[in-house]
Amino acid sequence: MNIKDYFAFTRGEKRGTVVFIAIIIILIVANFSVTLFKKNTQTDFSEFEEAIKEFEAAISSKKESNSQISLSIDLFDFNPNTISNKEWLKLGFKEWQIQTIKNYKAKGGNWKTKNDVSKIYGIEESHFEQLKPFILLPEKFKKKENTYAKKERVEIEYFDFNPNTTSKEEWKKLGFKDWQIKTIFNYKSNGGSWKSKTDVQKIYGLSEADYSILEAYILLPETTEKKEYSNNKKDYSKKIDVNTANAKELRNLKGIYSEKYAEIIIKHRDQLGGFISKEQLKDVWNMTPETYDGLINQVVIGKYEPKKININSSSAQQLKSHPYINWKTANAIYKYRKANGNYKNIEDVKKIHLINKKTYLKIAPYLTIE
Repeated sequence: MNIKDYFAFTRGEKRGTVVFIAIIIILIVANFSVTLFKKNTQTDFSEFEEAIKEFEAAISSKKESNSQISLSIDLFDFNPNTISNKEWLKLGFKEWQIQTIKNYKAKGGNWKTKNDVSKIYGIEESHFEQLKPFILLPEKFKKKENTYAKKERVEIEYFDFNPNTTSKEEWKKLGFKDWQIKTIFNYKSNGGSWKSKTDVQKIYGLSEADYSILEAYILLPETTEKKEYSNNKKDYSKKIDVNTANAKELRNLKGIYSEKYAEIIIKHRDQLGGFISKEQLKDVWNMTPETYDGLINQVVIGKYEPKKININSSSAQQLKSHPYINWKTANAIYKYRKANGNYKNIEDVKKIHLINKKTYLKIAPYLTIE
């Protein structure tokens, strides 16, 4: 094969080459001709730039208004549940916000924690952060169920009582609630009184079950039958020796209406070792000045040797059983004897620092060294 054959073209190949070259030329010419027909127009960004300027101005205006609010706020400690509309204004709130607050409170709404204030409609976060240190509310709300339960846990203590002379503290010990005690004392201040046990049953809020327990401790007669008073022929001029009288006899004293209370007098007499003066009746539990004044002229103190405690042989516990000797005094008497030996005479107890002249005069008649 001749080398010229490698560079020779057939008729078809020649035509294809010519067409290919013609296409390339057309594309080159078309590319340059496009720029001749294209308009050289510049995009107008002025409207977009104007919008950006307005946005920046709005941000700047907001910052200025916030700074003005900060400057105009009069900060002070406040409770949102109690402050006035004028005070809300001083704190930087707008009129429409204050009206919203007013409507909220009118419907029973209130704020329990500082963070509750941040929920006021329209308040900015920065505004709330300014106010937060001055809000007189806790950070978190504490439930009151436990404290309420503690208040209600009152141990009931039952004891003999006369409802006409019982104090508020004693009513509370008996299990009565504060509102019941208030009602009781309102009734008494208006001249009310209880003449029988059944009268006590009428105290407002006292259940039948509670009354059935209290009944045994009430120092009043069962009923106020007319016979008891109309046919009562007690002779209040009759003298009664309180050291020897039994409960039935003590009932003849003016103002002693029940044997139950007469037994209380006898119990005190036995603990004491006997009365040596009429004034000692004032120490009887629940003895009112009115009752004492009413019966004192009937009372006599006969010849009676009081029961005495041997301070040389009694323990501190035995000494303490006397109404006039408390535990500290009883322990001091006992320890002095242990440290110094038996008492030589009764007056030696005056050497104990806890026993002053008044105490000595009260207890001396009931002490012995035999």
